[in-house]
Amino acid sequence: MLYDLVACPHRLHMDTFADSSERDAVSPFVQLLWKKGALHESQVMAGFERPFTDLSGYRGDEHERKTSEAMRRGDALIYAGHIRAGELLGVPDLLRREGGGYIAGDIKSGAGAEGSEGSEGLKKLKKRYAVQLALYTDILERTGVSAARKGFIWDIHGNEVDYDLARPRSASHPRTLWEEYEAVLSQARAILSGRRATRAAYASICKLCHWRSACLKQLEDDDDLTLIPELGRAKRDAMIESVPTVEALAKADVADFGDGDGGKTIFPGIGPDTLAKFAERAGLLSASPAARPYLKEPLELPVAPVELFFDIEVDPMRDHAMPCETWPDIPAQSNAGMGARALDWLWFASLWAGVYDRQHG
Repeated sequence: MLYDLVACPHRLHMDTFADSSERDAVSPFVQLLWKKGALHESQVMAGFERPFTDLSGYRGDEHERKTSEAMRRGDALIYAGHIRAGELLGVPDLLRREGGGYIAGDIKSGAGAEGSEGSEGLKKLKKRYAVQLALYTDILERTGVSAARKGFIWDIHGNEVDYDLARPRSASHPRTLWEEYEAVLSQARAILSGRRATRAAYASICKLCHWRSACLKQLEDDDDLTLIPELGRAKRDAMIESVPTVEALAKADVADFGDGDGGKTIFPGIGPDTLAKFAERAGLLSASPAARPYLKEPLELPVAPVELFFDIEVDPMRDHAMPCETWPDIPAQSNAGMGARALDWLWFASLWAGVYDRQHG
């Protein structure tokens, strides 16, 4: 629950209060991600050489009881445990004994951190992972078996990434990971109790969500600002009191939103050039379907005697792409009634028609 909340607060509201009949079917791509994650986890544990307690075959109350028994025995590593403290419930992939207690870890089919070491020696840790690990740690603390306020990730590269929950997420985010968790937990409680209202916002993560259709319909009915590319939830929330809809932004004079100094706007984090860009895009959305692409400056495409065309095959489940089927473009030549560039493209299309037939025929 908290893992999803970090990406979208409205997801928790919809899961709790919305009509379940409005949910979309789980997409094949999401199912593929689940399958990949489960396969990676099973492969990691199958290749683990030291003994561990496997609780993956248990469910419900028995699962929780077996986890408690394993920790009371002091088992060195517990796989697929089930822990609880009051309203808090966690299913950590790993519980590892350290000193007189346990720390929690998860197995992830992605990188354990974002980017490389910064200038201050801090890796940018993933907030979603940190919140998840902090939840497990909170439960361990409340039940008196926590070894420390930290956790770990075993990632897709075979690395163990430490999550010290007392440190900042990155050099540019001074709030500690534990403080991030406490804020998210407080937000979840407010949403579940109805004390905090949420609004849908269109973002890339929506493509993976089972509420995508329901939320998109609401956003379109509201003419929501997040329908504008690159204008996300935070920017929408900063602008909404002054500019509530796409149409309102399209009709507005963006000069009215200057702060008087000429270099900023009244909207935090949105400069004059960015606001002008959003206004142009709002105009295009409001004019749909009559809207057309336009050039912001002259465009000259170079012509070369020989050009190469690449078909790049990418498996989204792997870390590399492989170029396949490279074809040269023939030199420009004239032909009665047909331009040289048209001949080139016909030649190129005929080659790829044969490739498609071989791959799909």
